[in-house]
Amino acid sequence: MMANTTRRSFLAGAGMTAAAPFIWRRAAAASAVQTPADLKELIARERDNILATLAKDDVPGAAVCLLYEGKPAWIEGFGVTDRQSRHRVGAGTIFSIQSTSKNFTATAVMLAVQRGLLDLDQPITAYLPNFRVQSRFESKPQEKMTLRLLLSHRAGFTHEAPVGNNYDPTFSDFETHIRSISQTWLRFPVAERYRYSNLGVDLAGYILQSLSARPFAECLRAMIFDPLKMVDSTVATNVYAARKDRAVGHQSGYASVPLKTPLIPSGGVYTSARDMAAYLAFQLERGQLGGKALLKESLWQDMHSFSLGGDYGLGVIRTELRYGDTPIRILNHRGGGFGFGCVFYYCPEAQLAWAAMFNRQTAASYQFGAGLLDSILTRRYGARVARIPARDLPTIHLQERQLKSLVGNYLGRAAAADIQVEGGTLKMIVRSAATPLQFTSPTDAFIAAPDGDAVTYRYFAGAQGEAAHFECFIGENSLDYNDGPNDPVGPDSASWDAFVGEYAIEQWGQRLETVSVVRKNGCLYLNDRRLILELEPGLFFMADGEAVDFRSAPPTWRSIRLKRIAPPAGYGL
Repeated sequence: MMANTTRRSFLAGAGMTAAAPFIWRRAAAASAVQTPADLKELIARERDNILATLAKDDVPGAAVCLLYEGKPAWIEGFGVTDRQSRHRVGAGTIFSIQSTSKNFTATAVMLAVQRGLLDLDQPITAYLPNFRVQSRFESKPQEKMTLRLLLSHRAGFTHEAPVGNNYDPTFSDFETHIRSISQTWLRFPVAERYRYSNLGVDLAGYILQSLSARPFAECLRAMIFDPLKMVDSTVATNVYAARKDRAVGHQSGYASVPLKTPLIPSGGVYTSARDMAAYLAFQLERGQLGGKALLKESLWQDMHSFSLGGDYGLGVIRTELRYGDTPIRILNHRGGGFGFGCVFYYCPEAQLAWAAMFNRQTAASYQFGAGLLDSILTRRYGARVARIPARDLPTIHLQERQLKSLVGNYLGRAAAADIQVEGGTLKMIVRSAATPLQFTSPTDAFIAAPDGDAVTYRYFAGAQGEAAHFECFIGENSLDYNDGPNDPVGPDSASWDAFVGEYAIEQWGQRLETVSVVRKNGCLYLNDRRLILELEPGLFFMADGEAVDFRSAPPTWRSIRLKRIAPPAGYGL
């Protein structure tokens, strides 16, 4: 850390460095940008797709921006900010971008590293000496955590905090939210595995706030929004709450959703399409602003280096594609929650970028721009082809005992999977679709994606309280062994009688889902998820590392409260 960098001079310098659907009509006129003639047909096609999706899927509004050859080529709003006011969405309407905020937080941390305030590889206890977190693997896990691990989701955290999360109906202050992280249990040893989490990014933002002696919202304003002239953008809850030209989140089954999110660094940014265009231009230029480096390119490269492996860097995801003979890396980060969704892509090599924000999440809205980008890249480089054709990979045949050892049900964040032996080969079954699981070594495997590209996995046997697992290059597709036909019978403790029954999970005061705790094969299960370890009476861990804690009322799963709705049979008799 630079000895002459004070907290106030750091921030000063940062600012100076250069429900029923209705008939849809066009929203506010597109912002004044120069649209290349060869794009007009493609843009018209995407515009029609967006309008059709808004009507078909009952999405109230959306706003988009496209950068082509590094310059804005299309900025436009569609629909309305909310169903009640019917205020038209424009290029300056602000939307919550939820987890896309993680890219902004990572950029702010890199700017702080540039000015000597932070070090990516210093233990976070150097900044937060009193921070603690619980782990069944090591006594002082916080001393191994670094900002690099927090921003890359490799610190071992669960996804949610006990206070201030995606389920609480009321807004809790940021400091209380951060303090509650110490009540959580790590899923895995620090630095061992990627698992997506809000907590690491929130903690990184809190460290930046603490060392800057300013609220995190002020840090982002001074470091990013002001230099990039993003006049609509904010993380300050009081600012976006008072904004008239603000989209309102909509979610099926809810008359309204909470306005304010306690997940500030990991999901708190509100921004507009025109502001997003400025931020995307900054990322396309690898940290430059008007020909001058706002962020040194070496630090921009570090943020996008993916040095820890997999597809998640520091607040950014990579998607590796091939068009014609040209490999293309799309940098991206989706967002979703509190009635909003966002897609966000940038490709510096092609000088192409896209963002779409919408105030109701549907599968179709997350496809906004996909066809447009594909058409542009196809015109420039040729048709998309498999990057690593699965058919070209040399395979080996595992012995029968090896195949049987892999059979079972696996848990994943993207989807659960069943692995079965059929005709002497393994099949991975996800949502009823079966795909051969082939091996290039006893531990390296792959499946063929629908486009023929290979999706690679590496197998790890269970050890030290962790289940066997397949780690996927696409981190969200990684899988943890849950159970299978050859599992031994569990201990079936009589003390578990008090835990068996039905529970409700509530989101924003309404029942979201019902879960059942039952006995099977001598083990406790929460729905179909086996509790593989009882660390102490009433404290269990699942195969995916998540804690289920019955030691106090209400019990929790993944730090989310479980509300008892049906006691076990014979309970209290």
